[in-house]
Amino acid sequence: MAAPFARFDRFPHAPLASWRPQLPKGRLERIYLHWSAGDYETVYTAYHYCIAFAQGVPLVVETYDLRANMREIHAGDSAYAAHTAGRNSYAAGLAVMAMRDATPENFAGYPLVEPAIDAMCRVAGAIARGYAIPIDLDHVMTHAEAALADGYFGTGGDEERWDIARLQPSPTPLTPQDARMTGDVLRARCRA
Repeated sequence: MAAPFARFDRFPHAPLASWRPQLPKGRLERIYLHWSAGDYETVYTAYHYCIAFAQGVPLVVETYDLRANMREIHAGDSAYAAHTAGRNSYAAGLAVMAMRDATPENFAGYPLVEPAIDAMCRVAGAIARGYAIPIDLDHVMTHAEAALADGYFGTGGDEERWDIARLQPSPTPLTPQDARMTGDVLRARCRA
């Protein structure tokens, strides 16, 4: 098993412009969208694909084989990409490398940037097409939307999640509606 995190160049990667998915045969039913809460170059094996940056160029980094999650996963299982608690069976996890020390009001030194969002949506769209996954709320969602459904949405504790509930920082309080609207925007972009 690879280290849980490392610099992007330790994994297979390609600039988005030349990335061609090598999608293995098997069953995938869902896609979950995340940010890493890290910097732009460190990738994590909790996800199948990470969107990193090198000199401002978005890179698609394969950090975990999709086949590992093409099965029913139970508590205590190992050797799979553990991206969304209780939702990893037959599911792909994608993440933008960004948002270290971010809050809903201040996206800090590694904010979400448009090229990363675009790259994540393009990768999600390619996976959805490759596995005939409908791009709707039941099949493609942000971690924030999964957290809403499962009761751990928010910013108050280590186990709460708000990725990706906003695409821009705002001084207004974070609400479930923010997460729903952002998920709708991202799904529309994945379809395009």
